[in-house]
Amino acid sequence: MPWDFDYQENQETERLKQRLLKKYKGKKLEDIIEGKEFKTEKGICYHIENQEKISLNTINPDSARKKILSNLKLIYGIGDVTELNLKKEGYRTIEDLMNHPRFGSEVKRFLEVLNKCDTCQIVDWIAHRFSKSHSLVLYASGLHNKEDFIFLDIETMGLSEMPIILFGVAQIFGDHMSINQYFVRDVKEEQAALIGFLSHINKDSIFITFNGLSFDIPYVRKRLAYYGMKVDFEKPHLDLLYFSMRASWKERLSNCRLITLEKHLFDIERKDDVPSDLVPEFYDTYMRTQNIGPLIPIIEHNKQDLITLANIFSKLHKEWE
Repeated sequence: MPWDFDYQENQETERLKQRLLKKYKGKKLEDIIEGKEFKTEKGICYHIENQEKISLNTINPDSARKKILSNLKLIYGIGDVTELNLKKEGYRTIEDLMNHPRFGSEVKRFLEVLNKCDTCQIVDWIAHRFSKSHSLVLYASGLHNKEDFIFLDIETMGLSEMPIILFGVAQIFGDHMSINQYFVRDVKEEQAALIGFLSHINKDSIFITFNGLSFDIPYVRKRLAYYGMKVDFEKPHLDLLYFSMRASWKERLSNCRLITLEKHLFDIERKDDVPSDLVPEFYDTYMRTQNIGPLIPIIEHNKQDLITLANIFSKLHKEWE
């Protein structure tokens, strides 16, 4: 019965919390999780940095461009049948249609967007013709360098207007992933953590999240507005939840939760994990007791989410290559 399962799960989570409180009683966060204070003019927070080896499958810019140009249906007025007929006539790519009497002007508009390599506009164009989770959107990310990818995951004190307590940001450099976590030891440190997160973003950044279209990005926007921080936050965004729902493995899964994908695709079984919906309770226990025990699984949960995000991103490229 579902109720029995929930009850059992809650009991196990409560036992985990009590074990952590006992194990870490009297300990300091910096003694258990190595990090340093991140200082800003708006205050401080706790900065944790880790490196993980990774082999990330991506598509190179030339291949990405070829994939995009090979789909004639990106041009308004071209559907499956028309595309088939055009290709029979020798129009193999969108560029071949530049002088076409009917589609030429629309093709020139599209090529202007593509040649600017403005991924936001390219993704918008693809989404207008197909959807934001179409494989061509994933290919469009290949127009970026790996260093531009911003894998993002946040942990909060609840829904809506509550503070963000942990920003997890991962970036790819060579054969490793640099994971930076900005942790809020007290809610007064949230603005400093926001500044820490923003320090990783530049004009070429592209966000990669899991359910970030609905949760992470809107939530960060609200917290920026709360502090009156005006930031250019209009970046290309790949929400891997929706890509995963289109992938072939979806048929073999009971749901598309991140932890379900992680177990099915990578055979990872988390130990002593705290579910995202119980993060506020664990953080509240820390605030009331000043015992760091309940924080440990929150930080580890966030780190593992980022690693799994990158692995799913890589897996999707193999799925659709």
